Amino acid sequence: MLPERFFQKNGFHSASMKAICKSCAISPGTLYHHFISKEALIQAIILQDQERALARFREPIEGIHFVDYMVESIVSLTHEAFGQRALVVEIMAEGMRNPQVAAMLKNKHMTITEFVAQRMRDAQQKGEISPDINTAMTSRLLLDLTYGVLADIEAEDLAREASFAQGLRAMIGGILTAS
Repeated sequence: MLPERFFQKNGFHSASMKAICKSCAISPGTLYHHFISKEALIQAIILQDQERALARFREPIEGIHFVDYMVESIVSLTHEAFGQRALVVEIMAEGMRNPQVAAMLKNKHMTITEFVAQRMRDAQQKGEISPDINTAMTSRLLLDLTYGVLADIEAEDLAREASFAQGLRAMIGGILTAS
């Protein structure tokens, strides 16, 4: 069992390095060779999740309206493995209890929102969204919306209904195109 699967099943809060080693069938020496602490392991998972998010926003968005791109991005999250989605939520819960993890999450969120804000500024220049929007704040609110969908245990089923994407499009479009 990989550490990520251990955390998906058991959470972070009560996980010890000894229990992680046992469930993953590795020696403590091997685990500590790669991660000096449970928090370092959590950091690696956070950075992996951050990279998945940045892959969507690193490059300028071409050939699709920004609102449609955001809707497609959020809908695609509902198709991620449930365990992966649960792991992200578990890390967020750990961040509520552990200041060190909270700082890691803050850095992750700032990094992601900077990229989303840049894509929003690109969309503003194209006239796709209102030029009056505070891209820093709005990108954070869009990230919060995304995490809400990610945490919704029914999101995968709901996303099969056309009204899910239609509702997202109306909500995101309303926020981004209002003057």
